[in-house]
Amino acid sequence: MNTEHEDRLTVVSVMDPAHDNPGYWDRFRTGIMERAVFELARRREIARESVAAVLSGWSRSLIPVTLAAAAIAAILVGSEARSRAASGPPLALEDVLASEVQNNPYQALTRSEGPANLVAFLAVVEGNVP
Repeated sequence: MNTEHEDRLTVVSVMDPAHDNPGYWDRFRTGIMERAVFELARRREIARESVAAVLSGWSRSLIPVTLAAAAIAAILVGSEARSRAASGPPLALEDVLASEVQNNPYQALTRSEGPANLVAFLAVVEGNVP
């Protein structure tokens, strides 16, 4: 039984990289730590940042983008207001229904004596009726 135990230890020791190479694990650890120096330093720096520092960093890019979006929105709202002012006051549904235009599809729908037809009503509302 003693030889079987020694055989197992021999197989396990052959799988150990330090079996024929003394100091392997020390060099292995040193190499890993040398390659990880910059990442570990970056993570330490991130851990020290406060909420105010993070928000300050964001503000450098977010404030100009927000100002540009506000300017674009102001231009769009101003042009929409000018186009509505030029076209006159908007019509209310009552105005459209009460209009005296001949062949008014809304009047045809409201005065029909048949059952209500949802598809016909939606077609009129969407403007698909000539």
